[in-house]
Amino acid sequence: MTINKLHKTLLLVTMIFVMAGGVFAQADIASPYSRFGLGTMQKNRTNTLMQGMGGISNAMTDKYLLNNSNPASYAMMDSLTFLFDAGFYMKYVTYRTSNASEKGSNASFDYFDLGFGVTKWLKMGIGVAPYSNRAYTSTADFDFQYPYSIDYEGTGGLNKMYWASGFKIYKGLALGFKLNYIFGNVTDATTLYFPDNIHFHNEKRTINLSFNDLTFDLGLIYQQQLKDDYTITFGATYGIPANMNAHRDVFVRTMFKGYGSLTETPIDTILYIKNERVKVKYPQSAGAGITLQKNNRWLLGIDFNWSNWEAFSMNGVSDSLQNSWNVAIGGCYTPFNTSVSSYLRKITYRAGFHYDKTFFNIYGTSINKYGVTLGLSLPITRAMTMLNFAFEFGKMGTVKNNLIEESYFNISFGISLRDRWFIKRRYK
Repeated sequence: MTINKLHKTLLLVTMIFVMAGGVFAQADIASPYSRFGLGTMQKNRTNTLMQGMGGISNAMTDKYLLNNSNPASYAMMDSLTFLFDAGFYMKYVTYRTSNASEKGSNASFDYFDLGFGVTKWLKMGIGVAPYSNRAYTSTADFDFQYPYSIDYEGTGGLNKMYWASGFKIYKGLALGFKLNYIFGNVTDATTLYFPDNIHFHNEKRTINLSFNDLTFDLGLIYQQQLKDDYTITFGATYGIPANMNAHRDVFVRTMFKGYGSLTETPIDTILYIKNERVKVKYPQSAGAGITLQKNNRWLLGIDFNWSNWEAFSMNGVSDSLQNSWNVAIGGCYTPFNTSVSSYLRKITYRAGFHYDKTFFNIYGTSINKYGVTLGLSLPITRAMTMLNFAFEFGKMGTVKNNLIEESYFNISFGISLRDRWFIKRRYK
């Protein structure tokens, strides 16, 4: 099989796997904090290559790099090359309180990106990725004259399909635009039950929220060549605030049983609302970054991102959210990548760090997150293909104020393909 046929076969197999195996699966494991807002957000999640550098992305650009975090970066792609990138994700987490702990794990699809040139100055990209994840369960017991318990459960999540376009306007200056189609469902269920009293009816409320709307992002890249083969790049992004449309179904009913492993036995419907329109005020966001690079040997970068989540609301009702920010530092190093180099000297090594003040604020306590990342890219000999790996060790939350601390380990795997599909081949 020729290398060109190998590329196309790998691309086709991966696309079929993604479409059939769960494009709409969520890429994160259950988190008790996903109960708030739209859940645990993935909106700024980068590809595997950049995950290995702490997630820096605002000023990341290269002719063979797909960076949907800053749509202006597409303008720097090679206009004759078709790019493909897909990633998969595994997570292992330990939840800890002041007196107990529990482990969990999962694996899922992470992202899927395509990029190509339209003209010499205009490039485009399309892709799909998880956007948010809702997955939590908890129980509160009340020991009064008539003991009762309340169960809380959340499921579902949102996904994002996007179309991005970047174009050069002057030498190293490029602008970009990204259209995001947000869709999916999140469900919250609350069950009140009296396990030891047959004289009270149990009650359950289910709220299903369905999203189907658009958001928009802008990006800017400026790249300047310096002396001695150095390149400095500045990047900026802006997420435009939006009033998103959603629809809500509300179902409240009484029942027998319905707790533990016992099947619900309906008694009566208290409230049923179908397809109620909900206005969601989606907040603005902004980011900036800078990278310094020497040829293709090494790169160092730093990012800062901010989101105005205090402005988030549904039908005018706000949530327990705060403005969030993130800082990330990372870099990469390739020993000496030439045709005569040994294989180990062609591998790219990556490392980074990020610190996040998330939008969760519980009982007046800010839920913060930090992670240390490592990564590497393995080129496939005689093929324009790269296998990317990223590893992250981190923590989120705290055990103070009866809250939960999450210690996690992420493994990300991505495959990057490129092919010069737009050159007419001549045979003699």
